[in-house]
Amino acid sequence: MDGRSIKYLTGFGHMYARATLSISEEEKTVRYPEFRDRLERVLQDVGLFAFGLNRTETIDLANTSRHWKFYIISGALQKAEPFHISAEIGFDWSPFNEARAYSCEEDLLTELIGRRKEATRTAPRWNRVNLSLRASLPYGSTTLMPDPQLFGPWYGSIVDKVDAAFTDVKEKHGRITAILGGHADLEVEGGLQSDGVVFLKALAISAFRMVRVPRVWDDPGRREAERDPEVELSRLASTFRATFDEWTKSVSELATWIRYSPPSSGAKALEPWFDDNGENGEDGGPETIQ
Repeated sequence: MDGRSIKYLTGFGHMYARATLSISEEEKTVRYPEFRDRLERVLQDVGLFAFGLNRTETIDLANTSRHWKFYIISGALQKAEPFHISAEIGFDWSPFNEARAYSCEEDLLTELIGRRKEATRTAPRWNRVNLSLRASLPYGSTTLMPDPQLFGPWYGSIVDKVDAAFTDVKEKHGRITAILGGHADLEVEGGLQSDGVVFLKALAISAFRMVRVPRVWDDPGRREAERDPEVELSRLASTFRATFDEWTKSVSELATWIRYSPPSSGAKALEPWFDDNGENGEDGGPETIQ
């Protein structure tokens, strides 16, 4: 198949997705293509997405789960030097979620548990969207671990910002009934040199938000009560954008402190690294910052 045929098929698939989206919006039916297209659109609106770039879609042949991921590279590289800042946004779409979108709740329950006289309640449809933030040094490069008096407040600040943006817990009568957002601990990737000096290589933190997806009901009243996810997805995209900007700003501040702050008391000074390849052009080894 030549390149023109591939391009034509890709364009046709995109038009098909748009046509499906317009029909589904009227019926409040959100399947994988509709959820993906809406998420991409709101991310594009806040400047985090460019169609056709750094996006991957896969399907697990064992259980038909679908996986969507998009990679972002920060444009503020100069401010954050020597760190490279990146992010990953992704979500999974389970076969159970797909089954609930291809049949109404009443028919699906009948298939699973048989007919009942009274109306049966079902759990809301939720889908989790993940955000992973990373700041890493160039390959082979290291830097001294920042002084605890400097790194401790920075660590607490970035965790507090992510916590305020993502943590969302629903409670009823003093008990947690749902966790709609949260985050992991800040990950610090480093190592220990033979002379006992601790060095830093990368930083990362991940978070998630649950997005409510409308259920498909045969009952018109129940169908009308389901909320469209457009507003929730737009709010999610704005949260991702603000968090990505805060991460870039915070890492830039940390990079400035690392470059200009004096080493901690008792730290052993490292020999400067020189780019001396000699006549044979051999690599001088990995770079060490500071």
